[in-house]
Formats: sequence, structure tokens, C-alpha cells
Amino acid sequence: MKTTRWSLLLAGLASMAGGCQPEEPVQAPPAALESQKAALTAGAWTSNASSLLGHAGGHSATLLNGPGDVLVADGNGSEVYNPYTNAWRRTASMSTPRYYHTATELSSGKVLAAGGRASDWSDMFSSAELYDPATGTWSPTGTMGAFRAHHTAVRLDSGKVLVAGGNMYFNRNGPIGPPGEVYDPETGTWSAVLGSFTPRSRASATVLYSGKVLVTGGYMWWTSTAGTTSSEANIYDPATNYWYPAGNLAKARHGHSAIRLYSGIVLIVGGIDGGNTVELYDPYSEQWSLGPPLPFNMTPFFSATMLYSGEVLVTDGIGQAALYDPSTNSWLTTPNMNTSRSDSSTTLLHTGEVLFVGGNSSSPRSVERFTR
Repeated sequence: MKTTRWSLLLAGLASMAGGCQPEEPVQAPPAALESQKAALTAGAWTSNASSLLGHAGGHSATLLNGPGDVLVADGNGSEVYNPYTNAWRRTASMSTPRYYHTATELSSGKVLAAGGRASDWSDMFSSAELYDPATGTWSPTGTMGAFRAHHTAVRLDSGKVLVAGGNMYFNRNGPIGPPGEVYDPETGTWSAVLGSFTPRSRASATVLYSGKVLVTGGYMWWTSTAGTTSSEANIYDPATNYWYPAGNLAKARHGHSAIRLYSGIVLIVGGIDGGNTVELYDPYSEQWSLGPPLPFNMTPFFSATMLYSGEVLVTDGIGQAALYDPSTNSWLTTPNMNTSRSDSSTTLLHTGEVLFVGGNSSSPRSVERFTR
């Protein structure tokens, strides 16, 4: 019994003596390091089936809310992507081959394609046409009062479509026609918007909970300050069919995004000349404020898409990505995209994933999606 106690005591002393010696650092296995890195980022990117046609830029991608398919169209032709089977199929081409047009799904499920230009700027269009998913065909509809490309369009609560701004012919002195128009799908006709609005291209348009539309920024292409970026903000009121001033952005920008958050506040981010400055518009107080800057130096071309979670996915032209979390007013890091895309289309799918099509001149058929 005594021998056993002395043995235990000596073993304990030896253990204590050994514990005082410096230990060799333990190296984590590579798999563990990758796991820790992944835990610090949010979301993942996966490559999808390549599109049948090349869409380097200037195309539109419209979610067809009935089946959940995505219609992609430009001057090269039109095709439909099924996100559930990861397969593409051809559909009829637009009657007028056009790029940098707008495509807006109507309440009927048809898609309104308006304006646009030829691939080399040799021609610009005021024409519009409708895509019918039931037949896979396009048909003409009313012509706008102005030639437009790089304009913006949103569907109003009434089901009508507001089109604002855009580039027009470069060899004309001043704008042609109204700076804003409204399309009525019941009659297939366009009507002018009243009030003061400086015509500009690459502006953003966001429908507020009130039904009014916030239009911000843009590129000044014809005024005495031609060639400059605009910080102007306007509100369109469908009840009066009139433009009203809404202050100014802190940072002039064009080609940016303005995302209405679940709170009703609008997030303004990205765009040429926008840098990493983020702005927030409160429609209830009609006040502007600065948000947290982007976690990387934004390249001029980018995208922003709100997820079902309320977070906003932002990507730039070299493939950097981040998530804005409105609940904490902060940014989360995400992995980089598989392919850099300076002029892609982005579509929030019914699955909650974000589909990216084209936008890369060297890989115009590449497609990928982001999963949170």
C-alpha cells in the first residue's frame, strides 16, 4: 500500500516537472484551416450550365414569376433558363435586336422590352415589344415618345410601367421627348410624366412602400455640364403623375443600385464615381444619411441584390463580394465569384439563390449562382 502511494507521488512530481517545459506548437491540419476560413465568410458560389448564347453585356434577365424561369434577351437572341433543371432552351428572338434596353414583367406575366440601342451605337430605339411566356413569342406594342438606352424602368403598384431618363442620340442638342413616360398595359400606350427632371442615363429607380418612386444619380449627357455624374434625386408620384425633388446624394454616381430594404429605407451603393461610399434614404423622414463603407475598393461596375433574408449581396467587376446586414448595419465578407463580371445580369431566383449571367467578354456564356 505504501509502495503504491510513493509511486503515485513520484509520478505526479514527474508530470509537474514535465509541464513546466515549453511545448512544441501544434500545427492545425490544412483542412482545419480551410474550415476556419470558411467560417469567417458567408455564402458560396457554384458554376452553372453555360448559356446557349453569349451575353457579354447589355442583355436583360427577367424572372418569370409563374414558372420561376429566367428570360435572358439581347441583340444576340433570347433564351430561357430553368434553375431547377439547370438547363437552357432557345425561345424566339426580339423583333428588334437591342442592347441596354429595359425588360419588365407585367402583372399578366408578359415581359415588356423597351428602347435600347444597336451594339455599336449606330441606332437607338423608341420601340417596345411584349414577350408572352405561354407562346414563347414577341409582339409589338406602343412606341415611346423618346429614343432611349441605358434608361431605367420599374413596375408601379397600378401595374403600369415607369420609364425614366436614358441616353438619346448624341448628335442632337437637348433631349428628345419627355424625360419620363408611363406605359399602360391595358391600352398599350405611353404617356408623358410632368414636372422637373434632369434627363440622365444609368440612374436608379426604386418603388417605395408608398407607391412613389425614388430616382437617384445618373450620367449627364446633354446639359451644359455634359460628361459629369449627377447627385440629383427625384420622387415620382403616380397619384399626380409628377416629379418632385428629393435632395441630393452625398456622392454623385451612375450605374449604381438602390435597394429598398424590408424597413422601407433605401440602400444606395456602388456605381461609377461612387467609390465605397454607401448612403441610406429614409422615405418617412425624407432624410439622407451615410451607411458603413464597403469593405473593399469598389470597381466601377457592380451589382446589388437583396436576398430573402433581407441581406444585400454586392459584387464588383473583378469578382469581389460582400453582404450588407441591415439588422447590424454592417458588412459580412463573402468568397469571391468564380468569374469576374463587369456587365452581368443578376436575378433573385425563387430558390433564394442569385443567378449571374454573362458580363465577361472573354467568357460571355459563363453562368454561376450565389447561395447564402
